[in-house]
Amino acid sequence: MKKAVIFSLLAIIGLSAFAQPVAETTMKKISVGYDLYTSIWMDMPTGIKTRTINQGANVFLMYNHLMGDNGFSFAGGLGVSSENLYLKNAYVPNVKSDSIAFTPVPSGVKLKRSKVNVTYIDIPVEMRYVTKNKMRFTLGMKFGFLIDSKTKIKGDAFDEDGSLGYGSTEKQKDMNQLESTRFGVQARIGYKWVHAYAYYSLNKLFVANKGPETYPISVGITFMPF
Repeated sequence: MKKAVIFSLLAIIGLSAFAQPVAETTMKKISVGYDLYTSIWMDMPTGIKTRTINQGANVFLMYNHLMGDNGFSFAGGLGVSSENLYLKNAYVPNVKSDSIAFTPVPSGVKLKRSKVNVTYIDIPVEMRYVTKNKMRFTLGMKFGFLIDSKTKIKGDAFDEDGSLGYGSTEKQKDMNQLESTRFGVQARIGYKWVHAYAYYSLNKLFVANKGPETYPISVGITFMPF
């Protein structure tokens, strides 16, 4: 979480500094923003618990097509998203398996961290409306392409018989059976450059019958200096 907060602050400062010298006409056509949010993972397997905060982040650049002087515009662009799923009492034993499972840790094993991370290149498209007093309303969709995935488990080392009694950190990359694409609806409402943000995934994280049927609903805040 600390890394996400630090990255958020650096992104906000950098985007704000970049926005200052940009001409007003260009600012009306270009949007640069940063989403900081938590994902609520739905339809998790029975008995598997997730952390309350599953922090994620998205950076995007969009071009706005103004639709007259009525405050409406259409926007499209590119973004990069990093999603996290933190498991409180489970882990992924083998990311190369033909079927991915969230497996409970043995009784008595101390689990400090267990997470799945996925990264996407996104193509967002949105309809926007800006009022005269700078209230902003956005509704759109986001299409993503998986570019990276990994797991991390930190805590007591253990085998099938239980804890081995010492600490360990294990990382695995390139998980099998993840959907190679994603899509969902997103919305924002805010004032000037600070917005509330929500995203609802319309497909699952894993291929059907090859992993848990979980999918995210994300809520958070957007910083969009222009």
